[in-house]
Amino acid sequence: MLSFKFVTSASGAAHYFETSDDYYGSEGHRGEWVGQGVIDLGLGGTHAVDRETFQNLLDGELPNGQRIRLSQTKGSKDRKGIDFTFSAPKSVSIQALVQGDERIIAAHDAAVKKSLELLQEFAATRKKQAGLSFRERTGKLVTATFRHELSRAQDPQLHTHAIVMNLTRRADGEWRALSNEDMLKNVKVVGAFYRATLAAELKALGYDLRETRKGGWELAHIPDTAIRHFSQRSREIEQLLAARGQDRENATTAQKQLITLATRRKKTESDRAWLRQHWLQTAREAGVDLGAQDGFARRASRAVSRAGDTAVEKLTGRSAARKAADEAIDFAIAHLAERQGIFSRGELLEVAYGRAATRTTTSAVEAALDKAATDGRLLPELPLYQTARSLNISAGELAKDPRASRFKGHDEFEKLTRVSWIALTMSARGQTQAQAEASVDAAIRRGALISAEARFATPEAKRSEIRLLAIEKAGRGRVPAVVSLEAVSTLLASSDLNAGQREAVAMVLTARDRFVGIQGLAGTGKSHTLSKAVQGIKAQTAKLSGRHGFRVIGLAPYASQNQALASLGMESQTLASFLARTSQHHLLDRQTIVFLDEAGVVPAHQLEKLMALIEKQDARLVLTGDRQQTHAVEAGKPFEQLQDAGMTKAFLTEIKRQNNETIRAAVVHAANNEVPAAVAVLRNTVVEVKQDARRHARIAEAYFQLPENERSETLIVAGTNDARRAINALVREGLALSNGDKVEILTNVDMTRAELRSAQSYEAGQVVVPQRAYGGNGNGNGNGGETLMKGEQLQVVSHDIRSNELTVEREGGRRFSFDPSRQSMLRVYERESVDLAPGDWVRVSANDKALGICNGERYQVAAVDATHVTLKGGDAGIRVDRRRPVHLQHGYASTIHSAQGLTKNRVLVDANTKSLTSNRAVFYVAISRPRNDITLFTDDASKLAAAMSREPKKFAALELRDQRNEAMVLKTKVDRAARSKLAAQVRIHPPTARPPTEALRVQR
Repeated sequence: MLSFKFVTSASGAAHYFETSDDYYGSEGHRGEWVGQGVIDLGLGGTHAVDRETFQNLLDGELPNGQRIRLSQTKGSKDRKGIDFTFSAPKSVSIQALVQGDERIIAAHDAAVKKSLELLQEFAATRKKQAGLSFRERTGKLVTATFRHELSRAQDPQLHTHAIVMNLTRRADGEWRALSNEDMLKNVKVVGAFYRATLAAELKALGYDLRETRKGGWELAHIPDTAIRHFSQRSREIEQLLAARGQDRENATTAQKQLITLATRRKKTESDRAWLRQHWLQTAREAGVDLGAQDGFARRASRAVSRAGDTAVEKLTGRSAARKAADEAIDFAIAHLAERQGIFSRGELLEVAYGRAATRTTTSAVEAALDKAATDGRLLPELPLYQTARSLNISAGELAKDPRASRFKGHDEFEKLTRVSWIALTMSARGQTQAQAEASVDAAIRRGALISAEARFATPEAKRSEIRLLAIEKAGRGRVPAVVSLEAVSTLLASSDLNAGQREAVAMVLTARDRFVGIQGLAGTGKSHTLSKAVQGIKAQTAKLSGRHGFRVIGLAPYASQNQALASLGMESQTLASFLARTSQHHLLDRQTIVFLDEAGVVPAHQLEKLMALIEKQDARLVLTGDRQQTHAVEAGKPFEQLQDAGMTKAFLTEIKRQNNETIRAAVVHAANNEVPAAVAVLRNTVVEVKQDARRHARIAEAYFQLPENERSETLIVAGTNDARRAINALVREGLALSNGDKVEILTNVDMTRAELRSAQSYEAGQVVVPQRAYGGNGNGNGNGGETLMKGEQLQVVSHDIRSNELTVEREGGRRFSFDPSRQSMLRVYERESVDLAPGDWVRVSANDKALGICNGERYQVAAVDATHVTLKGGDAGIRVDRRRPVHLQHGYASTIHSAQGLTKNRVLVDANTKSLTSNRAVFYVAISRPRNDITLFTDDASKLAAAMSREPKKFAALELRDQRNEAMVLKTKVDRAARSKLAAQVRIHPPTARPPTEALRVQR
């Protein structure tokens, strides 16, 4: 893997020398200079990294005494450089350092150097001339690499720190500070390239590799149990180190020795000897044979592999490497397209490098991507350019927040094609086409205009969005009104609805469009509004005979939301289950009105299927939701697109939920994208606790100190699952619940459909739960005669990447294999052990029709015995069988997706500004949950507004810049330039003065 952190102190960076514990060298790995900039400085060749030169370069002082970053003083806390850390897979570290295979260390060094060559391609610098911004890709880095071979807990951990100095050399020979945003944006790509390159180096040495999920791999002969064994030891020592000796009396003799070594700056030869013996003992305990791939076995494995590759090439006409690269690109496209309408070249390469690391080369993957961009599998975006000034603003955003590239930047509107830049130049400057072409081309050469990263969409996603919008448009004016306007007036005469709610009810009952929408802000009473609409429909139905009456159906993304719809008098089920039950589709007809709640979180592919069905059956659809809240996890934002395309809609803007005027004002600001104003309004509710663990403890304390009746009306919102687990544990500790027991639960593993179809995505020990029954060989499903039963828990044993077969074990111990691409309606979980006791609040994490409980519901635990967890509910309670892992979680803290749709009196929010989950939509949902009280616990109050203003990257495929979109953007920019030019002329020539001829021509 590849991680990075900023270096802000040159003197503090001395630890790279002091901790260079090279197992094979008594003096350690003293560092090596790498990069084209190193050659320019004369530091290449045999020059070792000496401390003085290293620290001077970090401070911006070249070997010849020249100073860079003159505005900074030596020793200041400006950004000195970036520490890019390349870490080998754990099994590689074990084989290299415990077994002592120095060739692996050389392979790691080679992979790091090749990866730094790739990173160097993104090196750039900024410059300004005559007030204009320019950017130059220099391709030159000055990097000091230090190889380390120990973790803090003294476990084998082969990794290299590559310290990239904050300086680079321009084409004119001048040394300047780096513009590092391109490097930071491509960290994941370079990390995937490193792993793929290391894999190629190890295969050349004869090592067999095995794939792990998420694009990872390990040495085939070192099992996961051994990796976990070393990692577990590491965690134990880390905890003891964190205690700084306070718990030494609880440590074993070996642990005490490890703690001593971890705090000793230099290792002696006896230290190294002891460490290696300790590692070998650990390996033996884990049952690892580190010589398993030596000699004949390794040569035989290579021979078999070559023979297989030759056979594939003869049969298919293409090499196994090219086939693997094509498959990796196909997987990357399918995987990314499930979550985003638009994705970048870097994102595709990152996924594909990892997917194919053990089977092909990085160059083959790049060639496969270029092929996919031209053969119809991908829709490339038009080549775009943006100004250096706009890119510099992005660089500033990235300097403040390294995660900024994960959110929508300001610069999407600043990108144009070369042709559009020429047209804009002609319009703004009054130049001829030839003059404008020369100006634009010169700007590209000088770096005033910069090429933007290539992006893509899929033809399928674009077609789906086009069909969706076309179906809505075709449905306008195609259905009769449910009731007359007069009947609506009678219905609403004595209602308590506000003006917006009345308009929404009237629209639903009188519209002649097949598809209509209700855009309602959080807490504006959408459910109450729907109840009136349903009441009107039922009143009309009562006047008609049964044959002509209206049937109302409610659909929602989640089962817990269906109960609210059912309470309004609708037949209700989840959207997914309705689409899957094709036998129900023929029941829709022209007298059917479907209400889709929370339409804002429905992905494009699902909504397109629903709308096509509604059109086919001549029914009608009412979509309700809030485009300002979180979008669907999957690709698309169709509710927003339908609104923008002119779908008939009503607006609910009067917030009713909040009794607290301050919170209501903040919610209004957040709904209008005025997050800084919302944070300012809530400033008296903000509590700053910088350290995560302490902040989580404060949140837990605020909860468990409340009276019991108030706790039931309090919601804790956490940004991540890790934070949720930590807060839940602290709450339980504070409540001191007794008579508990360890209960095994299942936690969901987030996987795309592309991952579910690939055996490579699964890890041993995971639990697979089929969502429907599948037959054996009789159905041609390739289950070896086995049947997959809906709801059964199958433990993953192993996978075979070549046959795409997953080997699983039934609860009774029987093993069999099946192809998940043929039975892809699966869910995947990991086991976890938690304490449950009477009085605990739990959240249900999967629907269970037999028990009548739904995903997302909260229950209090009544009892825990050897066979069941009993939840409070009904007369006898709800008895959940715990003899196998259960779908329950501690329910004190919830993530934002679980909290959306909930309302409580009080809300406690973990607002971590460093988390990727902190953004505008999440903030809006979180602060709109409470009626009366809210507290925002943050790590940095000064950065809270900026972090919560970030807009998540959610693109629709139709937003990809094609000729049509480009024409619209260009027109807007031309109009804006004309207005700006006219405004400037008006300022120069006040209305009393006679404007010049040029101004008159613009006005006309």
